[in-house]
Amino acid sequence: MATPAKVELRSIRATRANIDLDAVEGNVRALRGALPDTTRLMAVVKADGYGHGAPWVARAALNAGAALLGVATVGEGQLLRAHGITAPIVLLGSIDAAEVPAACEAGLEITVAGEWLLESVQRAARAAFASSPISVHLKVDTGLRRYGAASSEAAALAVRIAGDSLLRLASIFTHFASADEPGEPFTAAQLQEFDRVIDAVRGAGVRLPPLHAANSAGILTRRGTDFAMARAGIALYGVPPSSEVPLLPGMRSGMRIESRIARLIALAPGDTVGYNRTFHATSPMRAALVPIGYADGYRRALSGRAWVGINGQRMPVIGRVSMDQIVVEIPHGAQADVGDVVSVLGGHPELGAPSIEELADLMDTNAYEVIVGFRERIPRVYYRDGEVVATRASGDAPILIQSKTG
Repeated sequence: MATPAKVELRSIRATRANIDLDAVEGNVRALRGALPDTTRLMAVVKADGYGHGAPWVARAALNAGAALLGVATVGEGQLLRAHGITAPIVLLGSIDAAEVPAACEAGLEITVAGEWLLESVQRAARAAFASSPISVHLKVDTGLRRYGAASSEAAALAVRIAGDSLLRLASIFTHFASADEPGEPFTAAQLQEFDRVIDAVRGAGVRLPPLHAANSAGILTRRGTDFAMARAGIALYGVPPSSEVPLLPGMRSGMRIESRIARLIALAPGDTVGYNRTFHATSPMRAALVPIGYADGYRRALSGRAWVGINGQRMPVIGRVSMDQIVVEIPHGAQADVGDVVSVLGGHPELGAPSIEELADLMDTNAYEVIVGFRERIPRVYYRDGEVVATRASGDAPILIQSKTG
């Protein structure tokens, strides 16, 4: 087995997101192991791979056994193609009719939920934008009330797709609304509705394509996993869908964010910190300046609420989070110096940083928004076996990375 070439860590910003590709691969293998052997896994890498870097996590997921990839926009699919990824890429949501030719040219598979987009795909097929039948997926709305065909309309759409020689009905699928709440009955109701739709499609004489319903929560709770495919999004990155749906043993987070102390500050009684002087020192104390702020995705709502880890010790954020900087208190007796690593998010508990879930609670949101919210100007540094194999800084051109298998 070939070993990836080492990449020297370039002079990039000290505030960075470290992405563990081994963790992503391990998570994919764990999820694959929870599915029947014949079930194919789709790795959902939309939103720049949930903030991790879509080309890199896509390659890692494919290395570990994912069969196809899911994205939200045509641009996301085009980026993966620019990185040399040839695996099937499915556009999971709605696209504009004007984007259909570009999607076809990139070899992306299109999800339809109504006649309007389907007609655009059929026009593109007849204009020879594709050298082979265009793969079309049919999404059915069984209760989430987002993108998807109404149950009463799905069979007719399936007949129309299957009857067009220039199209290929690649799958029929639905999406759960609350599978991350294990005790609720709505997921079972959605599966029953999906079964009724499939019966209607079969009754209309359509040969059934692969079906799929399970998302990350469905896979982890074993609901909707008896179809030919399943989709993994948040769990792919080692983040549980909710506090009620834990990850499988051995799964772990793929993202850790760190920075470095840029300045040590001596505060006297009466000194204030940050905009609007919301923090007042009541005794002599030390503080540290850390170059991360809300322009990086470290939200202003964390002002005076969050903490970071420095030399394994928790140190609270004081004053307002600025656009580019935060200030943290150095407790009495704690060791800290300019240049010391600051653990901002994730990693091992002994580093002292909050987990993704803890930061989400502090921000009164979910883990999804936390990880997709860290902006591109935070460089991504990619690791395999503890070695840096690629970096991505803001403005970088696409970089191809070598897989573990060469």
